[in-house]
Amino acid sequence: MRRVASLLGSLLIAATIAGSTTATRAAEGPAALPPSVRIKPVMVPIVTRGQVERYTQIEVMLEVANATRLGEVQLAIPRLHDAALRAVYTGIEEGWIVRGNIANMPALRRRIDEESVKLFGKDVVSRILITPLARQSSFP
Repeated sequence: MRRVASLLGSLLIAATIAGSTTATRAAEGPAALPPSVRIKPVMVPIVTRGQVERYTQIEVMLEVANATRLGEVQLAIPRLHDAALRAVYTGIEEGWIVRGNIANMPALRRRIDEESVKLFGKDVVSRILITPLARQSSFP
C-alpha cells in the first residue's frame, strides 16, 4: 500500500512540475510585436483624361523600432499623413501608382521612409506597411 501511495505521490509531483512548465511557457507567449502607428487613410485619386474618375484609399502603418520614441512619432501623425499624401501624389506623377493600383511598392515605401528619417532620424521607423482599403465606384 505504501508503494502505491509513494508511486501516486511521485506521479502527482511530476504532473505538477510538467503543468507549471507548460503554464510558464503559455504565460510568456510569443514575442511582443514592436509598437506601430497607424496613419489615417489616404485618398488616392484615379485620374482619366485629366478628370478624377474615382478614388481609392490606402492605409499606412509605421512600425516603431525604438519604443521610447513612440510618443514622439504619435505626436507627428499629422506630419506623417502629409508626407504619405505627398508620396502618393509623387507616385502618381512618377508612375508608381497606376489607376489606383500601386505598381512600384518599394519606391512608395522608400519615399515614405525618407520622410520619416527627415522627421525622426535614422532607425526610429523599422518597417512600413501599406494596405489598400477600399475603392469608390465611378462617378455618375
